Amino acid sequence: MSEDRECLNAIQRLYEFLDHELDEADADAIRAHLDACEPCFDAFGVEEALRAIVKRSCAAKAPDTLRMRVVTHISSTVIYTQGDQPV
Repeated sequence: MSEDRECLNAIQRLYEFLDHELDEADADAIRAHLDACEPCFDAFGVEEALRAIVKRSCAAKAPDTLRMRVVTHISSTVIYTQGDQPV
């Protein structure tokens, strides 16, 4: 397999790799490619860091007042007339 093709395969399967959804042979192949290919390894590092930031950010609970405003906004119903003016 050419290097470009290996890079394309590694990048396309990166999320499966990060989510541990690949069988052992495929994961080993991706791992070997990442060890040998600095650009792909860098892409892996960026995605891994981004996931850590998102996970950390999602751990915080929104204040109750904000949560109530969001729920109210989501559950409100707006009826439009033919002139697209709210009723």
